[in-house]
Amino acid sequence: MTNHKLPLDDAIAISNGLQKGAFSSVDIVSAYLDRIRNEDAWLHCFVEVYASEALEAAKASDQMRKAGYALGPLHGMPIAVKDLVDIAGKVTTIGSPLFANNIAKSDAYLIQKLKAAGAIIIGKTHMVQFALGGWGTNEHMGMPRNPWDHQVHRVPGGSSSGSAAAVAGGLVPLSIGTDTGGSVRLPAAYCGITGFKFTVRAMDTTGVAPLSKTLDSIGVFAKSMAETAMVYDALVEDPNRATSARAMNAESARVLLQGLRIGRIAPHELREVQAEIVKAYEATLTFFKSVGAHITTLELPCSIADLAPVAIHIMVTEGAASYGALANDLSKPMDSGIRPRLQSGAKLLATDYIAALEHQAQLKKQFAKTFEHIDVFATPTGLTTAVPLTQVNPTVPPVHFTRVLNVLDMCGVSVPVGLDAQHLPIGFQMGAAGGRDAFLIEVATAFQVLTQFHLASPKPKN
Repeated sequence: MTNHKLPLDDAIAISNGLQKGAFSSVDIVSAYLDRIRNEDAWLHCFVEVYASEALEAAKASDQMRKAGYALGPLHGMPIAVKDLVDIAGKVTTIGSPLFANNIAKSDAYLIQKLKAAGAIIIGKTHMVQFALGGWGTNEHMGMPRNPWDHQVHRVPGGSSSGSAAAVAGGLVPLSIGTDTGGSVRLPAAYCGITGFKFTVRAMDTTGVAPLSKTLDSIGVFAKSMAETAMVYDALVEDPNRATSARAMNAESARVLLQGLRIGRIAPHELREVQAEIVKAYEATLTFFKSVGAHITTLELPCSIADLAPVAIHIMVTEGAASYGALANDLSKPMDSGIRPRLQSGAKLLATDYIAALEHQAQLKKQFAKTFEHIDVFATPTGLTTAVPLTQVNPTVPPVHFTRVLNVLDMCGVSVPVGLDAQHLPIGFQMGAAGGRDAFLIEVATAFQVLTQFHLASPKPKN
């Protein structure tokens, strides 16, 4: 049985308790393994759970700490990893049965960094095939449930579906995802948690199966932005670091937000957005204004919809370079929403690809000029809250607002800002210029220090 005295669902409290010796890493890992055993048959978050290895690592962590060696805030902390990240001796499926025997020969750089920080990899999580999809569907390996609805199977968001649902469902305190067009921020929004996408190329992605090297980035899921800072600090050599986010109080949060320059989108860009999301978006901007932030309605160089072709051309062309041959072999099992997109990438000419990269470079310059006088670019995260699986069109991904940040090489986060009438979470997206990851962490942390939206959790299943 889970020990209810343990501060589960709060990675910072776990970290502090481990450092103070209030409980052991074995206690924490055992409690989460109990939760996984009890809940994952329903949630379907994990491809594989490394129970025995995680417990052995927890014992070693406790022994190190007793001997006076501490590796930092993640020392002894369980974390789940999306199943496109290599772990030596473990299978990396990339969400496809075609890679069921793809045993990694070495740890990804990301895993090396997590282990060096003392984190304990508790298992690999389900994902959309080849990371190519925003809903979270997977016809061959199954789709995780969104833990906010016990009756209707709703989308968890993708492609980092299992990583998001595992944190939202309380199966792990932290998890790793990747994001090419929204694959961290959309699942975070649908599952009511915080999802932070690093700047593209903020860290070495060796050992992480690519979809699009131009657009791919690493991301972290947690209940709060301050918790993601622990992982960011362990993974990225950032001279600005985000450590201060974990110690922020209401006074320092207000100081940080005073004078913050936020760029919002014009009302016409919200026409297709669910009314409750628009209401929450406006209310969140009003909150920022109330604590001294300056809100500016931006005149964008082009409509948000106009960015889609650039993102799509780059993503499917580079995706086809990795998986196009498999997509063209009709004897190979592949999801119905994945095959045609990869096939379309394989058919694009080299001139189309070069033109898309050139267009991206132009857009980055144009938007940089538009963003000169703002610190944060704010949009809704999704057009809707989590829809039932039966309403999904897998060929039309819900990445309208999220892929903008990938195309523009920005860092980004989705934070919860309330619930709709069906008690489903609403996400608010903030983006900052590439390389300003630590700054964005501080802004989102300040918001969460002064609000309580991120404290909402799904109702227990029983």
